[in-house]
Formats: sequence, C-alpha cells, structure tokens
Amino acid sequence: MVSGSFDQRTGKWWFGLASEDVKIAMQAAHQTADRLNKPVALQSDLSVVPADEATIEVLEVVKPVGYYE
Repeated sequence: MVSGSFDQRTGKWWFGLASEDVKIAMQAAHQTADRLNKPVALQSDLSVVPADEATIEVLEVVKPVGYYE
C-alpha cells in the first residue's frame, strides 16, 4: 500500500531512505507479522505496528506466512 511517498522515477516507495534501514524494517515487519499471526503495517517512519493500529502513512502491509482472511 503506497500513498504519497512513491517515487515515479525509480518505482520504489523507499527512494530517499537508507537501504539498510528499509531492509531491517522489512525484516522486522515479516517477523512481527509471523509472531502476531496478523497483518502489520510498515509506516513512513519505518515503524511496524498491527495494520489495524496504523496512525501515519502506511508504506506497505505485510501478512504472515499462511495467513488467509
């Protein structure tokens, strides 16, 4: 899920962010989703929260392995 920070030149929402920070945030999102067994949101400040508790711009929603709605 991408809203305002998507960069049309690169096709990547993380354009302008440190790639190592984004990689760590994505790893944290996948691990948190698997532990909670529910979708989590990666927010624009690279924080990870349950998707239904997101309070700022959501960059991506990560679902746990084997999750079905």
